[in-house]
Amino acid sequence: MIKKLILLACISISSTACAEIDKNKITPTYSSENKTNRYFTEAIALEQQEQVKTLIYKKWYFEESLLKNGNPNKVVTSCNTLFNALDEGFNAFSYREQGVIKAMNKVCLIWSHMGELNASDASFLTDFEHGSALPKQMPPELALIISNDDERRLASASSWEEMSRVKEVQSLNKDQAIYYDNSGGIQKLTVMAKGDYNNDGIEDMVLYMDNSVEEGSYGSTYGYVVTRLAADAPYTLIKQF
Repeated sequence: MIKKLILLACISISSTACAEIDKNKITPTYSSENKTNRYFTEAIALEQQEQVKTLIYKKWYFEESLLKNGNPNKVVTSCNTLFNALDEGFNAFSYREQGVIKAMNKVCLIWSHMGELNASDASFLTDFEHGSALPKQMPPELALIISNDDERRLASASSWEEMSRVKEVQSLNKDQAIYYDNSGGIQKLTVMAKGDYNNDGIEDMVLYMDNSVEEGSYGSTYGYVVTRLAADAPYTLIKQF
């Protein structure tokens, strides 16, 4: 709706005025906690959309070999080659290593979605802050889901807090914090980027969640795109992957 109004305005005013409207757009922003230090020789400061898009094809500082029965091992050296290998049915050598490959793939997917962010016309994310209030505002899909009972509760839950009952928050920086719940769950939430993901003119946010449990071997990673449609509204889930 916002973009339609801007288009109508541009029809009725000069091109110079339209250029001024473009200047008022909110450009995408990318966190320094972008996981690039895990894949390249040094962390990459991301400032523009094109830089993010190149991450998918940029060569890692290491190689990973994947296995598929009856086929030669496939060596992957970038997100793009990992995507292709997984699409062809290749996977990790062992069950234990599958978790590592899934986590690598998840980071690559998050970079891919970050590359789709465009400039926004409006934002209701400016007051975002990690803390004990955030789980009450975030959708329930951010909760740590391990059991079938968790899945059943998720169907009727209205927030992350309702699912997880966060008891402590350890803030690491403005983009990253660790959330501890009362059942032993540990969730490290990172804001990866902000920008307009679904082309509705409103700024959205790409999140990365790293899950684990106290005194256990469980681990999982998820990516989310969330938004806020009004200043006092809860966050709405756009995409989970």
